[in-house]
Formats: sequence, C-alpha cells, structure tokens
Amino acid sequence: MSDLFPFARWPVLVLAPVCGLLLALTTGPAIAQAADSDSGYLHVLFLGDNGHHEPASRARHIRPVLAQRGIHLTYTDRLDALTPSTLARYDAVLIYANHPHLSANQERALHQYVLQGGGLVPVHSASACFSHSEAYIKLIGGAFKAHGTDTVTTRRVRPGHPAINGVPAITSWDETYVHHKHNPDKTVLSVRVDGEHEEPWTWVRTPGQGRVFYTAWGHDLRTWSTPAFQRLLEQGIRWAIGDDALQLEGRVSTLDYDTSAVPLPYYPPGEDWGTTGPPIRTIQKPLAPAASMQHMALPPGFTVRLFASEPDIVNPIDMAWDAQGRLWVAETIDYPNTVRPDGGRDRIRILEDTDGDGRADAFTTFADSLNIPTSLLPVDGGVIVAQAPHMLFLKDTDGDDRADVRETLISGWGTFDTHAGPSHLHYGFDNMIWGAVGYAGFSGTVGGDELEFGQGFYRFPRDGARLEYLATTSNNTWGLGFNEEGHVFGSTANGNPAVHMAIPHRYYEAVADWSAPTLGPIADSDRIHPIADTIRQVDHHGRYTAGAGFQVYTARAFPPAYWNRMAFVNAPTGQLLGQFAVEPDGASFRAHNAWSLLASRDDWTAPIAAEVGPDGMLWVIDWYNLVIQHNPTPEPFERGEGNAYETPLRDREHARIYRILPSGRDAAYNPMSLHDAAPEQLVAALQHDNMFWRMTAQRLLVERGGPDVLPALYALVRDESLDAVGNAPGALHALWTIHGLGALDGTNEEAMAVALDALHHPAPAVRRAALLALPPTPPVQDAILDAGMLPDPQAPGAMDYVVDPATLQEADPHVRLAALLALSETPPTERAGRAVAEALTVPANVTDPLLRDGLIAAGAQHHAGFLQAALAHRMPERTDSTYRAHAASVLGTIATHYAAQAPSASIATRLGQLSESAPFVVEAFLDGVVEGWPADAPPALEPADRTALRALSEQLPDAHRSLLRDLAERWGLPALFE
Repeated sequence: MSDLFPFARWPVLVLAPVCGLLLALTTGPAIAQAADSDSGYLHVLFLGDNGHHEPASRARHIRPVLAQRGIHLTYTDRLDALTPSTLARYDAVLIYANHPHLSANQERALHQYVLQGGGLVPVHSASACFSHSEAYIKLIGGAFKAHGTDTVTTRRVRPGHPAINGVPAITSWDETYVHHKHNPDKTVLSVRVDGEHEEPWTWVRTPGQGRVFYTAWGHDLRTWSTPAFQRLLEQGIRWAIGDDALQLEGRVSTLDYDTSAVPLPYYPPGEDWGTTGPPIRTIQKPLAPAASMQHMALPPGFTVRLFASEPDIVNPIDMAWDAQGRLWVAETIDYPNTVRPDGGRDRIRILEDTDGDGRADAFTTFADSLNIPTSLLPVDGGVIVAQAPHMLFLKDTDGDDRADVRETLISGWGTFDTHAGPSHLHYGFDNMIWGAVGYAGFSGTVGGDELEFGQGFYRFPRDGARLEYLATTSNNTWGLGFNEEGHVFGSTANGNPAVHMAIPHRYYEAVADWSAPTLGPIADSDRIHPIADTIRQVDHHGRYTAGAGFQVYTARAFPPAYWNRMAFVNAPTGQLLGQFAVEPDGASFRAHNAWSLLASRDDWTAPIAAEVGPDGMLWVIDWYNLVIQHNPTPEPFERGEGNAYETPLRDREHARIYRILPSGRDAAYNPMSLHDAAPEQLVAALQHDNMFWRMTAQRLLVERGGPDVLPALYALVRDESLDAVGNAPGALHALWTIHGLGALDGTNEEAMAVALDALHHPAPAVRRAALLALPPTPPVQDAILDAGMLPDPQAPGAMDYVVDPATLQEADPHVRLAALLALSETPPTERAGRAVAEALTVPANVTDPLLRDGLIAAGAQHHAGFLQAALAHRMPERTDSTYRAHAASVLGTIATHYAAQAPSASIATRLGQLSESAPFVVEAFLDGVVEGWPADAPPALEPADRTALRALSEQLPDAHRSLLRDLAERWGLPALFE
C-alpha cells in the first residue's frame, strides 16, 4: 500500500497516465483564450463516452503529451456540457465518442459555438456520433458508413496545409473507415488508398468564423501511442483554434534537470510491493513559485494565486483560520524522522495579509519547540494541535499572539510511524472536535475509559474529557470533512479516495454479536489524472495513493455546480488536486471522479491539503518537495525513527500556499472578522453563505455560553426558507447552537418545542439535525413516530384501507436513517418496535445497506415489539429473493441480540408465532436464536410451553425442525422436541 508523507504511507514512483476534468461544472461567456489561464494553456474540452473505444483511457494517455505542448484537456462524458456557457470557456472541442443522440439545444449550442469562432476536432468514431443529426454530420463534413481493419497508410493530398504541414507520416494498425454523406464544402488533406479507391481520411472545414479538423485515425492505443499521430492531433487542435495557436507551440516554459548523486527509487508497476527498478538520477530542479505556477493547469474559468511561500514559511503540513480570518499554519521540518521526546524545531505560525493585496506580509510565531505537529484547529481563544502522542491545547492569555499556555488534552496517539498519526481536525456540527487517524491508531485512557483503535475517524469535546472512535477505514487515513448538511466524508491514502460515514461504531456495539463494517468506497473510480508523465508512485499506480483530505466546496464564490457538491482530494504523488462530484445515493452518496481541479507538470508540486477559506476560495498547501515517499525503505537507504526512509533529497527549504479563484476575481484578501463580534452579529453570521463563517459563529456562540441568544436562535430554526441547494443553513446551525448551549437536555421547554417542531422542517438537513440533537427520551420517541418518520399503519377506528407503508414513512432516506438511529437510543417500547418491523416490509429500506443497518440498530433496541410484529407479519409473497435475503439478515441479527439475553419469559411465545410466519422469517429467527442464546442457559419452560413447542415442531418442515433441535441442544434439553 502506498501513501504519502504528511499523510500517506509510502508514496512515489511510476510513469502514469494523465489528467482531465468534469466539465459541466463551469459556466461563462466568450470563447476561451490563452489569457484565461495564468499558465497560458490552450483549453480543449474532450467529449467521450463509456463505450468500447475507451475515450477516458485515450484522454489519460494523450493528456501529458499535449500538456507538454501547452494544451490542457478537460474530459467529460456528459452531453450536458454542450451548452453555450460551458462551450464558451474552451478554445476547442475534441469529440471521440459514439453517443447516438444529440438534443436540439445541444446541437444548436455546438453549431453556434463553431460558427462564432470555436474549434471542433472530431476524431475517428466522432464521425459515427450523433448519427441522427444531419446538422452535426454537415458540420463535421461526413459520417461513418463501414469499416474493416488493417495496417493503414495514407497519401497526402495537400501536404502543405498548415494543419498537417511538417507532421510525420503515420503508419498504424487501425480501422479502415469508409464515410458517406460527404459535405462537399471541405478540404481533404489526406486519403486512405484502397486499390483504386481513395477514401477521404483527414479533412478540414471553415464554417462561419470557426474551424473543423477531422481525422479517421484513432481506433485504439496502437494509433494513439504513435508519436506521429500525437503530433497530428496537436497540430489539428491548434489549427482548429486559429492561426495564433499554431504560433504558440512550446510556449509552456521548459523544466531544467540535473544529474543527482543521490538517486530517487523507482517502483515498477505490476511488481511485488517494495520491488525497485533502476534508480532515477535525472532530477528536475526546483522552481520559484511564479515559474511553478506556469506549469499548473486548471479548468477554464479558474486561476491560481500565491498567498505565501519560502522563505517566509517552510514545510506547512496543515492550515486553519481563526475568527479574524487569519491563516494559522503548522510547519514541520522535523517530519518525518526527527522524533524528539521533548522540544523540536517545528512551530505554529499566524499569517496575515495586512494590505489586502492577496499575499501574506505579516508572520507571527504563535508557538515553537514543537515536534511533528500534524493538524491544528483554533478553538476557545487558542488552538488544538495534534502532535502524537498528545493532543495539545495552546493559548495566548496576554494578547501578544504568543502561546503562554500549553496543556495536554489527550495522550495515546501512536508514534511508531509519523505519517500514520492524527490529522484533519475539524469543528463538527455537533460542537465536538472531529479528526482522522492513520494506522498508528490510539491506545490510552480518556475520561477513565481505556481505548484502543486503529485507523479511522474519532471525535472528542473541546476539553478532551472523553474520546469516541467513530468509524474504521480501510488503510492509512488523512481525510475528513463535512458537507453543508452535516454529512461526514473522508478519504484514505490508498485506492479509496472517497468514503461516507453515516453510522458511528456505538450503534453496532450496542447490538450483541454485531460489529461495524469498514467504510467502503463511494467513488466510481480511484484513478488519478496527471498532466505529467514523470509521476512517481510506490503502488496503486495511476490511482490515488497518498490521497489526503476531503473538502466539500461549502461557499458560493465558485460556480453553482460546485456548491455543496464538489469535493476535493489531494493526490501529491500525482502532482494534482482531484475533485469528485458527490451525489445522494439512497442513505449514502456516490462520488463521481471528476478528474482534477489543479494539475502540474512540476515534479516538486505536491498538494497535501485543500480547504475552503474565509473568502470562499479554495486554499491549497503545496508541500513542494521532490520526495513524497514515506515507506517502504529502498536499498541502500536506512529507515529513520519515524518509519520513513532517510534521504538528503527531502526538502526543508520550500513551501507554497495558493488560493484558487474564479477567473477575473479580484485577488485581494480582505476577510470579515467575528473577533469580538456582538451576540447579534454572531447569530446573523449563522446565515452566511460560506460555511466557514457559519461554523465559526456557531463555535463562538457555544464558547460564549450565554443563553440570551436563544430567542434569536429559535426564530432562525422556525424560518422555513430554503437556499439554492435546498438547505436552510441558518436553521441548521441555529439548532446545533441551541444544542451546544445545553438547552436540549430536556429541561428547557421552549428549546425542546422548537427542536421537536424542526422534525417537520421542509429542509431534510434540519429534520436530520433535530433527530441527532434531541435527547433520547420517551416524548422524543413519540414525536419521531408521530412525525411519520417510520410507517405506522395503525389508525383509530375500524379502517379497512391504509396506504402502502412506503408512502407512510419519511421520504428522504438520510432522514429516515437518522430516525432509526435516534429510536435505537430511546427506551424500548412496543410502538417503536412495531414501526421498525413495518419499515422492514418496505424493500427500499432493506436493500439499502445503511438503512438495513439502521433497522437492525433500532429493531434490536426495541426487540420485543419488533419481533412480535415481524414474526406475525405475513411478508408479501411478491418480494424477490434479494429482499428476502436482506430481510432475513436483519431478522437474524436482531434475533441473535434478543437471544443473547436468554429471554426465558418470552421465548415460548416468540416460537409459538412461527406457525404463522413466512418460511424465510422462521429460518432467520431460528438461526439467530440458536447463534445468540448462551450455552447451557435453558429457559424456564412451563409444561404447557413444552407441549406447545412440540406441537409447533410437528407443523414445521424438516429444515426448521432441525433448527429447533439445534436450539434444544443449545439449551441442554436435547429431548425437548421429541
């Protein structure tokens, strides 16, 4: 497994593919030109599909090649990118796909884009694309008719045409396209000779003010990897963009290299972990920030600005902002192998832009003598710092911005590997401190409880009085973040860049013989998409290795398609910042790999952290270090105290912090401040359009502790207005602030009434928050059930019709899951158990993995009412085998939990119900009871019970009788059913 440094586990080495980007996420005017990007790249939209030509793979392959030549490809397979506003950001559109249909609006947008001066580059299968659109066929100049296969050569008809002039001749195995519906208004540049037939093969058109370049070359990698084809594609793109683009070849500055006496290890793909190949001795020289920025590619519509760099800062590993909008940075030159029990060379610094020009110009050392701090979070007038083995709290009490208080909150974080410790501290919606930890894990005593856990997520109160392990991740972990609704996400270093945490461990631990699963991937792909062909990785080649962070875009400065949807994951071994479009998927989410927001050709560029700042921009830490690898230890190097290999190539002189802005945005940094804000200002800030300020205001109100703001908070919660993404952020943060002020402990009647009313709020996030924040009391349980969170078919009177259970329950699956979890912590009641059993009859609840676990958690807590109802319920015969299997797993787990308590008083009654139960219900219940009942702990059965059970045994089929006999053996009563 490979990770990265500040938070990976052994990153670096292999030539990997390329980079790209989801498209439809940018909007804007006018044909894009080179000036739209600081680096001067030409921008090309690559439209592919999911078909047999594998256009995404072709894009990954060609992108580094074109990036070296100043052309940045942005990849998408979504036709909704074909809008005037999106197309206007690109210099050209390359189509390599087999989409069958093009809507009228998409057809019009593409046609007008070209007529108004845009470049169009249809390649190979693009002539078979949109076959029902005569306008598209006329635009590109012809349509595919048939093909064979052969080694193809062509004859140039117009060798001097600027689109192909100087391009080497191509010979490659390919498909032998034949075209029809030829538009005579075109210039054929080359033909494929087939006997006496000459098939037009490469041609150009000049419709309106635009240009079209078409070539039939390009069926698979055999052609795409040919240097002559790559040159043809580049020159065709440049010609399509315009004569000026033909003159811009090589405008991206070159990179300088040296021969190093100290080699970099190379790990060949496909070999056993740790296997090295010939070492790398030709090493790129570092660049000044301005030069490095010239090698960064962003999608059109974005630009990058430098906020701070060496010599003012060095080796920043984490960043956060205080209530004044000042940037706090943890710097570590001791990382990774200078491990000191006392003192160190590392520090916490405060960076300020005092003149508002967008560059830091004031640097204050808040604390020094630290040793490998890995995360920091301003709270309580100071800052919490993760520095394994401790979680520290540092505070300035005399106003000089120098810490004069240093306390240890929690001790026990693992230290045997410095890139596997605690990281990504965040203030949570629940007013707790959340964080991630790698495989170094935790072992210690907190609040009198002995705890030991490995990689995953945790939380603790500001004073460190207790610690809760929340979720287990699959490998070394340095990513944690929230979206605007309070959902929890994260990333791992290796091969799993996106996870969603919905059910903390405590819900699993409350059920006998049940355990929490490891968080699985929600991303549709874990590939990285670099623009350099020199990236180095240890393993997971071409995929996320050293993945760090998971920052959802939670402000409003970026285009709307980013709002509360796009998440950013750093990939330092790929020299890029990846992005994922997060979409709801039942009670969980899916994350569509949207390629990259930033990618660099500079070998030293290594994004390790990205956070949405007080200005709504995305701030990025570039570790700027040639060595990202932590382990394994290659020959002939030695392993250091931090479990990383020792090499003098680890840089301790460079650092960059960038801000990514929408193009044309003023680079000035003049943040607002909530420092010393009045209570009414803090309450107002709970509605700010940037979640940073909402969360900061919530934190400050909770730290202040005054109940005088409660009436204003109640008013916010009662406000049912929704924002552009369907959320009610003011109500959401006000509700959690009320919770943080201790007003939802059941003693404040008005606060409780407001929170109970929030169960009916139109924003699902507010309903979910109310479920999580309310105390687990009987009145709250009744309110949850009265609100229709779960189906309750019982109605007063002699009713002969009730609507389907699926329509009786909460519509939003995330809220429904929260309702199940909330009920699982309320006192057991028959009513709640019946409601959970009724929810079990809805297939959507059972086939969704998270809702299924929620049913188990709630059903186990209310097992008496649940089993009474579930065993008596005639499950619909129409249900399929998938439903029955999942429902059986729920029933079996709850039955195991029930049996673990050796429930003598009710077991005979429960077994007696089986005569009326569906066969799969009988089997699931008996399996669970046999598994869970304590050995040699027989129930106290009355003679009548024994008689009834023997009668039951005679009614059941052989398989079920066998389970009854197993149960009798478990009880030590082998003759019970004889």
